[in-house]
Amino acid sequence: MGRKLLLILFVIVVVSGVAIRRFPTVFLHGGEEKPVKSGDIASQEPNTQPTIVSEKEVSADLKESAQGGSALGGSSLIENVPFTVQAPFGEWDVVTFQDGCEEAALVMVAHWLSGKPLTREIAKKEIMDLAGFEDKKYGQSIDTSAEDTQKLLMEYYGVTTSELRTDILMTDIQETLAIGAIVIVPADGRKLMNPNYKQPGPTTHMLVVIGYDAGKKEFIANDSGTRKGQGYRYKEDILYEAIRNYPTGDHLPIRGIHKDMIVVSKP
Repeated sequence: MGRKLLLILFVIVVVSGVAIRRFPTVFLHGGEEKPVKSGDIASQEPNTQPTIVSEKEVSADLKESAQGGSALGGSSLIENVPFTVQAPFGEWDVVTFQDGCEEAALVMVAHWLSGKPLTREIAKKEIMDLAGFEDKKYGQSIDTSAEDTQKLLMEYYGVTTSELRTDILMTDIQETLAIGAIVIVPADGRKLMNPNYKQPGPTTHMLVVIGYDAGKKEFIANDSGTRKGQGYRYKEDILYEAIRNYPTGDHLPIRGIHKDMIVVSKP
């Protein structure tokens, strides 16, 4: 009888061990316990991957409502806007590329206007040439205000279809995109909270806004601050709150918050 009892106890221990391995216990708030199958634990973790979208990946309903930049239901998308990261070959240790967001924004916009192809080699050369042009004009090429960035677009590329708008509202950006114009905005890069930046992010940054998704309340941008910046989506309130003009110079003090943007239209 004693040997049978030991055998029964042995079977119970083995079966219990298998059950524990197959159904681990997850502790929820309040001390509640919930058994989950193997593999379910990872699926409960928040998705920390950045939201990235290119033109080809934009949802069909957004593209249908945004052909040529037209608006329907508030959504819009400016198509065929080329992208470059401000360090085209990953040379982030070079000062010209570290501070090349304004130049990269102009390169993207200029090639959208001209329709000329944009390769990494071309982007690198034009960013460097623009920085050299700024060095001669301003004595430096670290930061360039929205005002001076717009002047560079006219003086260097000969673009006459741009204008600076000051003290803008979020609706100003949406309405500008809806008529098929591109928007360049200066921003506090830290407030953008882009996980792809070298943290904590740049205090002065400039990016190109190419679309708006009314359904998701997101702006679509070409952000040269990261190689993953093509068609990067920012929540509308995050992007708008981050917009802040800054002075031309070597990281000069920023006095006051001025929400300005450069509007660029095709002739």
